Amino acid sequence: MAALKKHPRRRAHCQANDSYLSSGHHYWKVSIPTLRTLAKEWLKQNKAIASAEFVAVLDSLYRGNSYEEKVLASILLANHRAGRKDVGLEQLDVWLDGLVGWAEIDALCQSTFTCDEILAAWREWKQFIRRLVRDENINKRRAALVFLTKPTHDCDDERLSSLAFAMVDAVKSEREILITKAVSWLLRSMVQHHAHAVADYVGRYRASLPAIAVRETSRKIATGRE
Repeated sequence: MAALKKHPRRRAHCQANDSYLSSGHHYWKVSIPTLRTLAKEWLKQNKAIASAEFVAVLDSLYRGNSYEEKVLASILLANHRAGRKDVGLEQLDVWLDGLVGWAEIDALCQSTFTCDEILAAWREWKQFIRRLVRDENINKRRAALVFLTKPTHDCDDERLSSLAFAMVDAVKSEREILITKAVSWLLRSMVQHHAHAVADYVGRYRASLPAIAVRETSRKIATGRE
C-alpha cells in the first residue's frame, strides 16, 4: 500500500471517478504498467514465500478497499505459476465476490489461468464455470465467459470451445454491456481455432445474439482484425 500511494497520476475526476469503471471501490490512479512493475519487484523479493503465505497476501489484497489492490493481486497471481497450484476454485469464487466491473473481473479472469491448467482439472473447472454463469451476480456471469477467452484462443481443444458456446447460449439474451461485450470477446477469441464453427453459430443465432457480438465477430471472421 505504501508503494501504491507513491505512484498516483494526475487525472481529472471524471477520468478516475468510481474506479473509472463503476466498481464503487477507491481509485488511487496508479497505472497498470506501474502495478505490473510493483508486482514483479515484490515477487523477486519474495521468491521463497510459502504457498499458504502467498495465498494469504492475495486474500488480503482482494479484500482491500481499492481497485488497485484487487488488480495487483491478480497480477501477482498471473505471474506466480507455482502459487496458483494452491489456489482452489472455491477460493476463486470467494475472491470474485469482491470484484465489480469489467476491469477487476478481467484482471483475474482474462489470462491468469492457462488452457493447460484448466484442462488438467477439467471436470472441476467445467463445473465451476457452469455455476458462475448461473449466478445472480452479473460480475460472476461475466467471469464465466472471460475465464474462457484466452484458453479458447490458445488451444483448439473441443472441450473448451463446446463449453464456451454453452456459456454464450446461457447469457446471449442479456443486454447489459458487461455481458454483451464479453460474449463478443469470447466468440472472437474462438475464431483463432474454430472460425467455421463460430461463423455457423453466429449465422444460426444472429437474431438472439447481442448486435455488438454479431457485428464484431462477423468483422473478425471476415478480416481477421478486431
